[in-house]
Amino acid sequence: MGWHHFTGRHNIKKCSSLDAALRDRVDRDDHHGHLEYDGVVIETGPRPRQVKFTVVVQYTRKTTDGNYDAGRGQKIGVITAYCHNQPGNKCPAWAKM
Repeated sequence: MGWHHFTGRHNIKKCSSLDAALRDRVDRDDHHGHLEYDGVVIETGPRPRQVKFTVVVQYTRKTTDGNYDAGRGQKIGVITAYCHNQPGNKCPAWAKM
């Protein structure tokens, strides 16, 4: 579910940046299973630049609208990830995400 959304719409092709953000603390928690983790991708070199991104996780068996059920004893997991302040929240190609 999440993989198709963030790889196509938000130009994130690798999970290494997402994994780094998920290892840190939760930045926002609605206390109903919706968690958000923030991260930063930095490019060093002659023109250093950075972009902030967010990983959204649904840590429950079912979505709040009831449209998706991961199954008994399972959690849904990452549902999307996107870059901030970018057109369409699409991560720039230089970010190599």
